Order: sequence, then structure tokens, then C-alpha cells
Amino acid sequence: MTVTKTLDEIRSYVTQILQTKGVPPEACQTVADSLAYADGRGTRSHGLNMLSAYLERIDAGGIDVAAVPQVVREDACTLCLDAKNGFGQVGVQALVDGLLKKAEQSGVVCGSVRSLNHCGALAYYTEQCARQGYIAFLFVNANPTVAPFGGMEATLGTNPMSVALPNGDLPILLDMASSAVAKAKIYQAAKLGQKIDPSWALDQEGNPTDDPQKAISGVLTSMAGPKGYGIALVVEALAGVVSGAGITSQVSSVHKGLDRGMNAGGFLILINPSAFLSPGDYRHRLAQLVESVKSCKPQPGREIFLPGEIEHRNLAKAKAEGVTYDSVFFT
Repeated sequence: MTVTKTLDEIRSYVTQILQTKGVPPEACQTVADSLAYADGRGTRSHGLNMLSAYLERIDAGGIDVAAVPQVVREDACTLCLDAKNGFGQVGVQALVDGLLKKAEQSGVVCGSVRSLNHCGALAYYTEQCARQGYIAFLFVNANPTVAPFGGMEATLGTNPMSVALPNGDLPILLDMASSAVAKAKIYQAAKLGQKIDPSWALDQEGNPTDDPQKAISGVLTSMAGPKGYGIALVVEALAGVVSGAGITSQVSSVHKGLDRGMNAGGFLILINPSAFLSPGDYRHRLAQLVESVKSCKPQPGREIFLPGEIEHRNLAKAKAEGVTYDSVFFT
């Protein structure tokens, strides 16, 4: 059985549930907007799929609903925050807001946040920055679930990253895990009783598996082999080492160790294109790049999309028609 909800209904549903847990209004709004954004864009693994895990962590004490991010250190171009084991969305949003203010005066700014819990889809944050005219790079580390290239033990996290480029009403928006797939998609498949692509994970014996339960007890593979492994290592260095957050096994799973914070970290870089060329030149040159890519002859039956373009279309459809869920998410 399925049910269709508008984006406003999704936000209201999440807000009402979080309010029963004593979550402050502003935090409710940020978390609810993040989850609705993910589902609206078709990134279901990072939408309502995560709500039950958040609630379990609140009940067990792993999320401090009243936590307020604190400044650890800062100067004109940098900012380091401690999220104090609050909602990951609140911590990353505080970093975004703080760096956007600094970016008004500086061409390039960067910052970090430690003591993060799960923060949802990273594009939620980088798109905000792109819509205000900034190129954004966001990196977040995660608990070990991925084997380094050639290995069969969980050593690195899925370690996602998002890059956003201002591009009028439709920012170019890359959001991806450095693993073959986000771990949340494995949990989602398990919840819905679905099989997975065997290239996504290895079982405990090191063999490819299409069983999500075996994947959960095994390890994920890196995206594009050694390339994804290299990206994951860089993300770990920025989001974990530089931020002062946990690294590798010091970061907990959102589904385990519920009584303590996940100890993840994030690193955000903002670049104002106007520091390097005029706004008009930027728009013209980016349009040339886009035209060059979009004018490529497509494969039969295929269309060439910009990063984030499919998700932009999904969101437009969701705004018009709502989002359809399996009723399990509302029981």
C-alpha cells in the first residue's frame, strides 16, 4: 500500500514527531526541511528513511536535541565549530550560515564542524550556497563500512561529498558517496525486502552479495575501485582529521551505539567566483561549458544530464504532485 504526501505535509509530519521529543522549533524546521528535500529530489535513502534512526538516538541519548553549535576558533576566513552531539543538520547548517557571512567579505572561506550526528543529504547545504552565488565543496566522514581498494575489512566510511556551482535557477549539483552506494540505501533495501546490486558490497567472506543483510554484516565496495578509495581517504582527512572529529573507527554508525554521539565531522569550502572574474564572465563561460556538454551526441535512447539535473526534475514533480511512499514509513 502506498500513500502520497506533499512536501509541506512531509515537513509537518516530521516536525510534529520531533516536537513530541522536545526538539526546539528551529531544529525541527531544519531537520524536517532536510528530510523533505531529500525525498523530493528522489534521494529516498536520506529522507524519511532516516527518521526512525534519529528517534532511536534521541531516546537513547545519542542526539542532544537542545545542543547549540559552539565556535571553537575562527578568523576572517575560517570557522571551526563543535556541534555538541546535536542533530547533524543543525551543526552543518550553522557552519553554512557562518561561512556565508564571512564569504561576503572574502573570496574564499572554509570551515569545519565536529561532534556531528547524521546530517542528511549534503546537497541540501551546498545548494543553499550556490543559490547565493558561491561555489561550494562539502565533505563529511562516516563510520567504517567500506574496504579500501584490495581489502575486505571495513576501514573507511562511505565518506560523501557534494559540490555545487551557481547556474541560474538550476545549480550544477554533485552529491555522492565515495563508496559504490550510500549505506543508507542498503538499510532501505533491507527494510523493504529488496535485493541490491552485487557490485555494491561484499559478504563476510569477501564475496559479492545481493542480500542487504549480508551486506550490512559485510563491507561496502569503493566507487570506481582505487579512485573512490582515494576520494574517501581525502574526505576522511578533511572532515575527520582537520575538523578534530573522530576518524575511522572513532566514528559510530547511526544505527549502533545509540547512547552516544556519532562523532563525525564536516568540512566546507566556499568560493566566490567574482573574486576571479566578473559575474557576467562567470555566467557566460559556465554557459559555454554547459552547452559543450549538453550538445554532445547522446547514446541511443539516452539523455545527457548535468549533475543534479535529474534531482531538480524530481523536485519540481514532487512540488506539483507530492511524494509517494510505501505506507511502512507512516506506521
